[in-house]
Amino acid sequence: MSPRKPSPPTQSRRNLAEEITGQLRAAIVSGQIKPGTSLAEPVLAERFGASRAPIREALIALERDGLVEFNDRSRTRVRSLTSADIEEICSMRVALESMAARLAARKWTAEDTRAMDENIRRQDRAATLGELSHLDVEMHEYVVRLAGHRRLLNAWRGIRWQFEMSLAYTHRLQQKLDFEPHRITVDSHRRVLEVLASGKPELAAKTMAAHIEGALEWSLAQFPVEPVVA
Repeated sequence: MSPRKPSPPTQSRRNLAEEITGQLRAAIVSGQIKPGTSLAEPVLAERFGASRAPIREALIALERDGLVEFNDRSRTRVRSLTSADIEEICSMRVALESMAARLAARKWTAEDTRAMDENIRRQDRAATLGELSHLDVEMHEYVVRLAGHRRLLNAWRGIRWQFEMSLAYTHRLQQKLDFEPHRITVDSHRRVLEVLASGKPELAAKTMAAHIEGALEWSLAQFPVEPVVA
């Protein structure tokens, strides 16, 4: 007699796993849970008042996001980003987002200008650095979505949460060094918006690439060579 196959997860368990994933993801991206922190299933199960099954599903989802990693003993810890990781993430973004900006500029409308301008205004008013980082990523995702290129969007989503994790760290570091992250972010995004709204695809691509590369240059000058732990 063949062994019984495990039953598929119920809708309630899937919902719980998604809720736990969201809470852990937010805590990791914001730096509340530090890089290198161990995430033990029993501890998380007690914290969330859940069985280990949805906890395991949440950790697998976070591993797909690139936010945690499993070692040879199947233990989980929050991923630490090195300067090499930051450079790889940004080089991927340059390739993907410059293409997205080129495609988006060809179809840009006044409605897109209003939507992006509102996002930038919200960045300026962001009460926390976490909110600023999230709005920053949302703005970039808007451009990628507008490009209308499904495979490009899927590739970008593959680094989306690592992007926000590294960006949130950069914003915290800017604030620590008195670099005014709100002003820097808003000013650079207004320039990107101006060029996208001009309807010049090649200029939009170059401006987006320069925007990302400028942030990368600053980050690499500040980030430690060893994995980020703060």
